[in-house]
Amino acid sequence: MYKKIGWFLVFFSLVLAGKASAQEMTAVSSKELREALSDPEVSVIKLQSGIYEGNFLIDRKVHIIGDKGTRIMGTEKGHVLTIAADDVIVENLEVEGSGSQNAGIYVKGDRAFLHHIALRNVFHGIYARNSYGHRFENNLITSFHGINRHKGFGIYLIEAPNTAVKENYFYHTQDGVYVSYSDFCEVTGNLMFKARYGVHTMDSRNVLIADNQVTESINGLMIMQSYEIFILENYFFKNTAIDGAGIFIYDTFDSKISSNIVIGNFRGIILENAKRNRLEFNNILQNDTGIEIGKNSNDNTIYLNNFSGNTRQVISEKDNRNLFSKDNYGNYFDDHHLLNLDHDHKVDFAYKSGDVFYQMADDEPLLQIFYQSPAVELWNMIEQYTPIPSEAFIIDESPLAEPAPVKQKTFISEKNHISHSGEYPLILFFFLITSASVLIFKFGRKHNEI
Repeated sequence: MYKKIGWFLVFFSLVLAGKASAQEMTAVSSKELREALSDPEVSVIKLQSGIYEGNFLIDRKVHIIGDKGTRIMGTEKGHVLTIAADDVIVENLEVEGSGSQNAGIYVKGDRAFLHHIALRNVFHGIYARNSYGHRFENNLITSFHGINRHKGFGIYLIEAPNTAVKENYFYHTQDGVYVSYSDFCEVTGNLMFKARYGVHTMDSRNVLIADNQVTESINGLMIMQSYEIFILENYFFKNTAIDGAGIFIYDTFDSKISSNIVIGNFRGIILENAKRNRLEFNNILQNDTGIEIGKNSNDNTIYLNNFSGNTRQVISEKDNRNLFSKDNYGNYFDDHHLLNLDHDHKVDFAYKSGDVFYQMADDEPLLQIFYQSPAVELWNMIEQYTPIPSEAFIIDESPLAEPAPVKQKTFISEKNHISHSGEYPLILFFFLITSASVLIFKFGRKHNEI
């Protein structure tokens, strides 16, 4: 009896093993990849290192895993990979060769998980449309090579809500991440270099943009026609185009901009038709203009920010009405003369900034030739300390005597982001050699003592 049960269990385990092995297939050519994609029994496809030529359609749930050096080379017409099924996972590939207006990976199924993919020489990197719930993580994305070809977006979301874009590296794209009509998305921990805009939102609500770095682009962020955007703990530096800024908030409402480092940009932050937003605990440093508040930007609360080393701290259209202090706390300005007789947290007289020259140059653009001239600098300094009131002035009634504490993270350069992964084997090798040397030394010493 027990012998029969034993043989039954052995036979049953062999059947299960055969079924499990039938669900996984290894491909070594484009033909075998197409066969695996068309076989409904195969749930995992492993691609050996090599080049797989052609465009491929994924129309059922599957998990594709590439060996190191696995390359999908598209036909330079259409999308290279099209994901039309739900719950597809693709990892560890190199994807190249899309059409002139197409993507390396086009996603129209729900809940795709794409990670550790290098997308090069494509128009858009990843393009998700009319789908939701995706995770795009740890990918390297750039557009077409050369300056004569139009570039697309690194990751392009259209009506793709609840999508997370995390820990990717973008360079030489039109926009790093473009979020359009896509609510409840997350863009966190990405590095973006030489784009038009690092992150661009349009007609979206409740989007988290946090822990990103954007440099050498026109605008670090371009937030347009959006609501309830949370911009937290990002690093925007050296975005120095003449019309650009670290953060551009346009036609956007009820958002929070907090704990960002905005340094060395042409303009730090621009508000244009921006209302009911809250800017707090930001370091706005060494920009040509710290904050520029354009037309129809009202009811914003701007307090507990640090302005230091900017050529102009804050300029504003004279008809705007915004709050620069709250609960007796304003902002810190490094050019504000300190007079604090009662030794509390604020300077004893209000800070004024408006730049009447800015107002005049807006009406007469030819006056811009005098910008940053000694005469204009002297004029602005006199405006700062004159007791004569003016509608052009921004008034901070409670300027801080010391900088506000801003939460800052340690940011890494794009060079370090790419190269560190290759250093770990070298570090491990060095550790093993050192350990072996110590052991040999100790053993040899002990042997000689004997």
